[in-house]
This record gives sequence, C-alpha cells and structure tokens, in this order.
Amino acid sequence: MSTRAARLRVLGLVLSLLIASALVWLLIGGDLDTVQATVGSAGVWAPLVYVVLHVLLTLVPVSKNLLAGVAGVLFGLAGGIALSWVASMVSAVVGFALARRLGREAVASMTGPRIDRVDGILRRQGLLAVVVARVTPVLPFTVVNYGAGVSAVTFRDFVLGTAIGIVPGTVGYAALGASAGRDATTFVVAGVFAVLLFVGSLLLGWRGARRG
Repeated sequence: MSTRAARLRVLGLVLSLLIASALVWLLIGGDLDTVQATVGSAGVWAPLVYVVLHVLLTLVPVSKNLLAGVAGVLFGLAGGIALSWVASMVSAVVGFALARRLGREAVASMTGPRIDRVDGILRRQGLLAVVVARVTPVLPFTVVNYGAGVSAVTFRDFVLGTAIGIVPGTVGYAALGASAGRDATTFVVAGVFAVLLFVGSLLLGWRGARRG
C-alpha cells in the first residue's frame, strides 16, 4: 500500500470517528440529561455504554468534568470516579493518537488558535507541563489531547501527566454528581471538596506556568 493510500485510510478513520461523535451528540440533542437516561437504561451494560459515550463525546468536544458528574449520579462516588477516570484516560489516548496521525494543520482547523497555547505549555516541561495543562480550567480536555498529539511531548509523559492531572476535576465533579438529590449536608461537603480541589488545581497550574 502506498504512503498516500495509507494516509487516506487514516484520514477516513479519523473523519469517521469525528462524524460518529458529532452524530451521537446531535442524536441526544446536546443534552447531558439524555446521556444520563441512555446510560441508566442500559442495565448491566451501563458502565460500558458510559465509557463509550464518554470517549465519543469528548472527541467533539463535550466537557469531561460534566460527564464525571453524570457518572457520579449513576454509579455513586467510588464507581463514578473510577469509570470517569478510566473513560477519560481512554479518550485522552484516542485523541492523542488521532492528532499524531492527522498532523498540526488538521488539528488546528478543528480546535482553533487554542492549540498554540497548549503547544507552548507542553514544550516547556514535559510531564509537569501535561499535569499543569490538565488542571488549568481554561484549557479544555479535548484541546489538550489534540495539542499534545502534535507537540514534542512523549507518549509516556502524556499518559502519566494525564493520569495525575485529571484526578482533581474527576473527583470533584463525581462527588457533586453522587451527592445530587441526597441530604443537604452531603451536598455541601461534596461542594466544599470540589472547590478545594479546584483552588488547588488553579494554584498548581499558576505555579507550573511561572516555572515554565
């Protein structure tokens, strides 16, 4: 198979995944309540359905943290954290691999100028830069995935940095989701915990950016 034919096949695969993701989002009406209802009605397959939807929707992109909240509602605190973390890791690896195949120009056309900011952060400090990018609220999860894929960061640093950096948002939002509809004390405790994680993430991101 020629190099051109191989690239066309890769491009076709990437476009198919992105189109499928967009169709899923359109079919559920862009509504996270519908995502929750779809997963909740899947019975024993609910965890798998959640992971698949999470991966597809974060290619579009849809907020990873809001999906973590859905996981908390459906699977409780521990289950929500675990499933959201696993789904986010799978999504991150898929986004990274797609970007490596697509190249910078194609990724920039999908994500806009934010890709340059992500690339600037990731060029500086490798692993720490990935952690900082993950905990910086203004850098969307999907943009970081694609940005890392077209940057000089290694796959090892990307995976390890992602595994660490997504913990605060995942725990905080899953806690909020798990506390929804329960007693006020549980909700307040979960909210305080989420705020503390958020503030800590901001401080880490600010410190990392200054060191860069």
